[in-house]
Order: sequence, then structure tokens, then C-alpha cells
Amino acid sequence: MSTTLAALIDVISDVIQDSSYTDAILKTRINEAVENIAAGVRMPDGQVSPPLPDLYDMDTVVTSTTLPYKALPTDYQRHVFMVADSNGNQIHPPRGGDYYSFGLFLKQSSHKALTQGGSVYTACVKGLSLYYQGIPSASETLTVHFYRVPTAMALDADNPEGIPSHLQTRLIKHFVCKEIFGDIEDGDNSVGTGMNYHTSRFYQAMVDLMDYIGIVDAVPEYYGTGMGGDLAVCD
Repeated sequence: MSTTLAALIDVISDVIQDSSYTDAILKTRINEAVENIAAGVRMPDGQVSPPLPDLYDMDTVVTSTTLPYKALPTDYQRHVFMVADSNGNQIHPPRGGDYYSFGLFLKQSSHKALTQGGSVYTACVKGLSLYYQGIPSASETLTVHFYRVPTAMALDADNPEGIPSHLQTRLIKHFVCKEIFGDIEDGDNSVGTGMNYHTSRFYQAMVDLMDYIGIVDAVPEYYGTGMGGDLAVCD
């Protein structure tokens, strides 16, 4: 069962025990925690946590007839993994890269000023914009698949979006507490006991989250040929 904003405020208040951290401040900190977890956490081993599956979204981008880019949907947060034209055909990223390989996109564009006309045949993300080549003479509608920003909690009964219910309290509590204790314990004489404890517990919960999610949007790996010459697939 999902936790609520009110329950999260209560449990964090019990840990912090500092009246200067009002409910309004904790609400902001809690929403920041959810958004940071959804955006991807850099783990101690260097890997970044994957997108949260429940935040998958798709929306449309209508191309310009003069510019090689348009803004991505306003709720976009990370990981564009598919762009399709109005016929449902994929618009591919640059060869040898993904939708974030802007250097390859620019290198492979025949017009380095990105002024090539015609139907859209390739696309790439840079910042909060979707770049494409060519530039159609009449606007085309592209469908973009991505992971969105979680909706901020405002009411006491609101639930955290995207995070599996059994991990919500652990992840959010320890994220907020490590940040707050990092502020409270800041100083030359501080040993950072509270911050270190909650940081360690947060990363433990993140490992559980990543194990629970598994490999998001994995592509089958081909490891050899079958008896009939077809490639065998490792699921």
C-alpha cells in the first residue's frame, strides 16, 4: 500500500526532531527526493539508477518548418528511447549512437547548420529540445516515448508517483534525512554520524529498487546461432 505525504512528513519529523523543519519545508524536501530518484541516482559503483517504469509516457512533438528542433513535452524528464512518425515508423537516432548522441547527429548531418529540408529521417535530444533532420515543408507530428517528471505531492493524502509502494518510505525518508543531516552536521567538528547512516541506508534501498525494477527496456542479446542458422536469443 502506498504511503502518503502526511505519513512521510510524520516519519521524517520523528527522525529529525527539529522544529525549524516545518511541514511545508519537509513537503518540499520530499518532492525533491521523489524527483531526484526518478531522474536517476549515481550509485557508489558509478552506475546510474534506471527510469521508473510507472513514469513511462508518450506525447507528440510537432515539427517546425524553419527550425531543426522543437521543445520536448513539458513533463519530459529523461530517457527518450523511441521517436516515431505519423505512420508509426521509427525515426532513428544517429548511426552508432542513441537519441542523446548529439555529436554523432551533427557529424552525420549533411548540412552542419542543420538546414536540410525534406521528411524527418533522424532525431536526437539536446537539452530539452528534440532536434531532427530533415526539416519538412509542412509540419509533421512525431510521437516521442520517454519517462516523465513525477507529479509533486500537494495534499496530505497524495502518494509518491513512480516509486514502488514497498520502497517508498525507506527511499524517501533516508534521502531527505541524509540531506538534512548533511546541513545540520556541517562543520569542522562534525563526524557526520546521521548523514552517514542515512546515506548508507538510502543506497541500500536504491539497490533494492534497482533489483526490483530489473533491466528496463532491455534489448535481447544474441549469443550464437541455432541449429537452423537462426540467431538464438537470450531473454
